[in-house]
Amino acid sequence: MEAIIQSVNGFRLTMPEVIASTIILSFFVILWCRYKWNRRYFDKLAASLKGPPAYPIIGSALQFIGTPQKLMDSILKIIKDYSPGPFKIWLGPYLGIVIVKPEDVQIVLNSSKALQKDRFYKFIKNIFGEGLLTAPVDKWRIHRRLITPSFNSSLLSEFFPVFHEKNKILIKNLKSELNKTQSFDLWDYIAPTTLSLICQNAMGYNLDNQSQCGSEFEKAMIRASELDSLRVVKPWLYPNIMFSLYLKLKGDSNVFNNLYKLPLKMIREKKEAFEQKKIEKELSVIIDDTNKEKKHSKVFLDKLFELNEAGANFSDDDFRDEVVTMMIGGSETSAITLCFCLLLLAIYPDIQDKVYDEICDVLGDGDQTITIVDSYKLVYLDQVLMETLRLFPVLPILLRELQDDVKIDNIVLPKGSTCYICPLATHRDSLSYPNPNSFDPENFAPENIAKRHKYSFLGFSGGPRGCIGSKYAMLSMKVLVSTFLGNFSVHTDYTFDDIKLKLDLLLRSANGYPVTIRTRTRKSMKK
Repeated sequence: MEAIIQSVNGFRLTMPEVIASTIILSFFVILWCRYKWNRRYFDKLAASLKGPPAYPIIGSALQFIGTPQKLMDSILKIIKDYSPGPFKIWLGPYLGIVIVKPEDVQIVLNSSKALQKDRFYKFIKNIFGEGLLTAPVDKWRIHRRLITPSFNSSLLSEFFPVFHEKNKILIKNLKSELNKTQSFDLWDYIAPTTLSLICQNAMGYNLDNQSQCGSEFEKAMIRASELDSLRVVKPWLYPNIMFSLYLKLKGDSNVFNNLYKLPLKMIREKKEAFEQKKIEKELSVIIDDTNKEKKHSKVFLDKLFELNEAGANFSDDDFRDEVVTMMIGGSETSAITLCFCLLLLAIYPDIQDKVYDEICDVLGDGDQTITIVDSYKLVYLDQVLMETLRLFPVLPILLRELQDDVKIDNIVLPKGSTCYICPLATHRDSLSYPNPNSFDPENFAPENIAKRHKYSFLGFSGGPRGCIGSKYAMLSMKVLVSTFLGNFSVHTDYTFDDIKLKLDLLLRSANGYPVTIRTRTRKSMKK
């Protein structure tokens, strides 16, 4: 019996202690073996793929330490080193497979097994809650089906009066920058305009007299994006308690509350108006339809209220989440694309002149406002916007968690793994685009589009969970750019290589969008 009693460095263990230690050690060995067994498919796949260095617990997180600009630099370097893939990235203990080839992208985005957003999307629920962008599949299916009719193509023409009103305000505000030698940042003018547009068109809420609320929302959105994106690449911030402590240390405890002030204000006021209309309708006397004025289609927020009346059972959080998602998706993304587009046109004056000539051909001379029919004739402008989205996709990475095995490119992606679909890499693949790092709107000439795989362009994502408002976005951007260039020429000292990128949740210019503007005299041309 005494032979079993152990002595280690002068310490003696009794028999019960030896038994307890053996049980505990065996328990951890069993847990480790179970862990490795459950991960055997991940480890087998990872062993067959190239990718950046990874370490226990933190994975490849060291690759992404630094400022948002350094983060973007790291992503671009990894894309350059390992494309066209597929290749692996470990974020913490989670395996991600980066998908670049259009053929593979199509399979994943259209697979019913890849509709679930990745676990990392829970980190941005501080911003979006469970709106269409982040909702789990079952909730997304219901909300998408209910909300989709709000973006019917036949309704797009009804947005034009608001486009004209808000763009007229934009032009008036921009005149303060006319003929100055010092550059200004396009963002300061474009972002408030796109936010005002989506608030009016989707919520029926006029933001013109609430500029302070809009400014607070915009600042909170940018800061919230920076904080949540940091969390994604820093495993030590994964636990909620650690993230909350980090917010307090940085003085950002109220940033998400500030973000919700404007959306909640809109919902509250519009709900009161909706309830009042219901009462008035119940009390009103039925009159002959022939005496009624032509009705306009209801805005997105009114339709949510109506759906709820009909039994959709949206909670208060559901209203907030869908409104915030709509506000950010309908304003922030468009503002970024518009700023990049106008900056590129300033860098390439020959292309700017070609866009302007097309605008003159379509709209003629004078102050004629653009119609929806006119917008469809602005073909080259459409190419310019698409090329802008190719070079600078607002969402450069999309994450999908596989609910079952998916086969691509002769490999099987196992259930539970994450697909990182990377539009930034797909858009800069030389097999699809001969000069992938050059600004060339001819990439989207019809004959060139016909030569490429459909999924070589992911400016609005793709598949069932693609952007619900892509047609609205393109239309609103074409109206704004055509109005802008009809009034001003845009100039810059920047070159294409001077554009440095940064990544929070969205892709942005690290140094803003510096330009100057000059008075434009519209050419006299017949329509």
